[in-house]
Amino acid sequence: MAKKIDARKAKSITQAAQTILDGGVIIYPTETIYGIGANALEPKIVEKVFTIKERKKSNPILVLVPDRQSLEELVIGVPDQAEVLMRNFWPGPLTIVFKASPIVSPILTADTGKIGVRLSSDNFCRELLNICRIPITSTSANLSGEPNPDSIGIINKRVLDSVDLIVDAGKLTSQTPSTVVDVTLGKVELLREGAVAFQRIQEVI
Repeated sequence: MAKKIDARKAKSITQAAQTILDGGVIIYPTETIYGIGANALEPKIVEKVFTIKERKKSNPILVLVPDRQSLEELVIGVPDQAEVLMRNFWPGPLTIVFKASPIVSPILTADTGKIGVRLSSDNFCRELLNICRIPITSTSANLSGEPNPDSIGIINKRVLDSVDLIVDAGKLTSQTPSTVVDVTLGKVELLREGAVAFQRIQEVI
């Protein structure tokens, strides 16, 4: 198993950020579930995340960004409906799918030309991204098809053995992933209902 550190210790954020910046892959806590984090702009590193999860290349991976400004580099256009969603639900567990900019690898988007982006409300995630200043992957820390992990103890050993660092924050309060919506078609389309009820989204649009 990879080295494990305590998320509550101040230096853990620096260690996690440095691991990502050095091209490594980490397991880290979010406001929903434990995720696998890596530099989302490096195709070979993203490919490693797919390999760790044994995930089909046809299934894209979403990313976390450090701030609203970082979104502009990753996407082509921000529709008005997306602006409304970001005002109401960011930071938080809502992933918004945009048209991807040319700098985004087709490996990350699974050749869809779209990218799912989220601004996390979790303190550890926010500080991690503020240090890294790059988008990082945020896919569940499991083998594809297995339960979403709310603790390190339930993560498959094959995953634990394949990453470079594990950040342990104990048992999380949720096993529910982020809600995912697509705003590329002129409307808000639900792709996955999760921590934010789609009814709430419909109410603000």
